[in-house]
Amino acid sequence: MLISGNKEFGVAKSLHTLYPDAVFCSRTTGYDLCSYDGQYRFAIESLNHSVIIICSALWKFHQTNLLDEVYKSCVKNDHNPHIITIGSTTDRTKSGKVWRYNAEKKALRDYSNSISLGGVWDKKPKLTYISFGTLSNNQNKHPDRKCLDIDNAVSYIKWIIDQPKDICINEISIDPKQF
Repeated sequence: MLISGNKEFGVAKSLHTLYPDAVFCSRTTGYDLCSYDGQYRFAIESLNHSVIIICSALWKFHQTNLLDEVYKSCVKNDHNPHIITIGSTTDRTKSGKVWRYNAEKKALRDYSNSISLGGVWDKKPKLTYISFGTLSNNQNKHPDRKCLDIDNAVSYIKWIIDQPKDICINEISIDPKQF
């Protein structure tokens, strides 16, 4: 299993607890995933894994660009792993605020959905986009919100991974109830 993200923080930390033998790629392991070189190296490394999780909270659309590099590398090399992209339910919001984060997550969601059909209709990588509402590691930023426990969120990722190989779960969106 290959995971983008620092195993000391957030979703990657919880994934590390569940999958201690996974390979984690982040700046701390020599992968600057905000650079083309880092994305390309990650894409090449992805050819050695059957499950790839792109969970870094990258900015400036780098998470979508990372997915693009991984997907194209896999298709070019006839490698058909299960790629899981971690988004945010903010991808559904529409407001007048100038905030690029939700636009970045919308781009990730749209691109994930576009290429996920390749795993349904052709022999191409299987892709799942999963988005979460506010996770417990961000409780201090949103003290009035009910947050989803991060370990619980990762249990949904595990559930997706454990599904039969002949099933494609293209998208799941999970929010904690606020009442």
